[in-house]
Amino acid sequence: MTKKTILSTGRQRFGRPCLNPKKARSNRIVTFVTNIELAKLKRIAEQERISISAAVHRTFSGSLKYV
Repeated sequence: MTKKTILSTGRQRFGRPCLNPKKARSNRIVTFVTNIELAKLKRIAEQERISISAAVHRTFSGSLKYV
């Protein structure tokens, strides 16, 4: 069950709760991939039942652990 948030105006706030600013994804990176790379990303996304964007994020953030 979600926790109700009441604004100072007395109105109830709906939607997702705010994330910790350190964990919020607020920066955008644009890159180009080959057809083969896109096909691999699509396959990963389908197997994991996630979006292509989520598959890219998992791959990217997983790789940063080794840098």
